Amino acid sequence: AIGNYDDGTQQVMAQAKQVSAGELHTCALNADGTVQCWGDNSISQLGNGTAISSWTPAPVSGLSTAVAISAGRWHTCAILTDGTVRCWGDNRYGQLGNGTTLNSLTPVPVSGLSTAVALSAGAYHTCAILTDGAVRCWGDNRSGQLGNGTNINSSTPVPVSGLSTAVALSAGA
Repeated sequence: AIGNYDDGTQQVMAQAKQVSAGELHTCALNADGTVQCWGDNSISQLGNGTAISSWTPAPVSGLSTAVAISAGRWHTCAILTDGTVRCWGDNRYGQLGNGTTLNSLTPVPVSGLSTAVALSAGAYHTCAILTDGAVRCWGDNRSGQLGNGTNINSSTPVPVSGLSTAVALSAGA
């Protein structure tokens, strides 16, 4: 697609098939499997390898096979064609799912997920539906939002108790 600026110049833009907004950033999944993000980048939520904010879409580093995205408050995650999940940005509660609480400038693999089909990022936690209908969540759990019967945060995915046939999900604050 071609976009026209007010000064008459043109910019070639990728065709977005999904858009997801966090608190101060937005990301688009393009038809070619790449992801672009723009807005505030103070906690590396744009995934472009920097902490510099961008007023225009910037490519997320290393993603070329994404099929779904979801932006949380200050982090974003993507499902890839092979069913794995990559997340980037704020990780203070383990919401990137990589076994740490270190923020990441670029996408990192979520530990132990290889069959994700749907994804939803909340403020400080993330959940995914797997091909078998089970749900796994990770990150902040101070209010029990991971659904595993505890209020202990988890930096890796944990099963949601009693869900085995989920077809949709939505994570909130």
